[in-house]
Amino acid sequence: MSEIQLATVLLGATGFNENNVNDTFRGQVLTSDGRTRQAIIKDLNLVQLCNELVAQCLAREVGLPIPDCYLGLVRPGILNVTKAPATTDGSKLVFVSVDVKVPNVTYRWQGTDTAGKLALLSEISKWGDLGHLYAYDAWIANIDRHMGNLLFGGDSEFWLIDHGHCFTGPNWQADQLDPDVEYNNRLSEWLTGHLSLDQKRQRATEVREFGVGINGFDATQTSKNSRISDLLPLRNVDALKGFLEKRTARVPIDASKALGVPTMV
Repeated sequence: MSEIQLATVLLGATGFNENNVNDTFRGQVLTSDGRTRQAIIKDLNLVQLCNELVAQCLAREVGLPIPDCYLGLVRPGILNVTKAPATTDGSKLVFVSVDVKVPNVTYRWQGTDTAGKLALLSEISKWGDLGHLYAYDAWIANIDRHMGNLLFGGDSEFWLIDHGHCFTGPNWQADQLDPDVEYNNRLSEWLTGHLSLDQKRQRATEVREFGVGINGFDATQTSKNSRISDLLPLRNVDALKGFLEKRTARVPIDASKALGVPTMV
């Protein structure tokens, strides 16, 4: 598992609004290895920033497609951000995700007729990692996987984005991270009903395989590689670490329920 790298936001980023909850910009960043990359830059509070960083590390750990991301540094006068945590020199820390230039499902949904919408859902239903996505969202308590938070470019080109509302929400406190609670998996709201019974059963098998793969997961390295051990109070880091490690047991149960094929507790 590789460590989240740093990137410096360059002058010239411009804001855009695609029903974004937080201020979001498109611009360029200079990475620590000297590359200039086109990126999506998000102005997030500290908890949401850390949620994004941890979710990125975990997605890479289990092999799910997620754009490269960076912990972005905004020097004074470069970009007006208001929620981002500040450093001692007055710079701000933002979440940076490489722009993969693929539309989200909401965009494609709104731009087509009924037949096109059904065809779109059919394509998504056949994605080989779909069961793993149900399990991943159950593991990280992602309560916000609506259509806009899944990019789909056709030919099985999928990307997971926007994880600021993971781990129960955007403003969690250490004493709120209960690994034994069932959290809302929004895939059940807009996708599960379009899966056939055979597809649900197949995805449930993938969910169980995912659960086996994360059994005994140790989040110590994740805390370091995501950089949250440098950003959050130790109490919160320990709470999130314990949440991820203990929650692995609930993944097959909650994800299978979201698929409509509940398993025995």
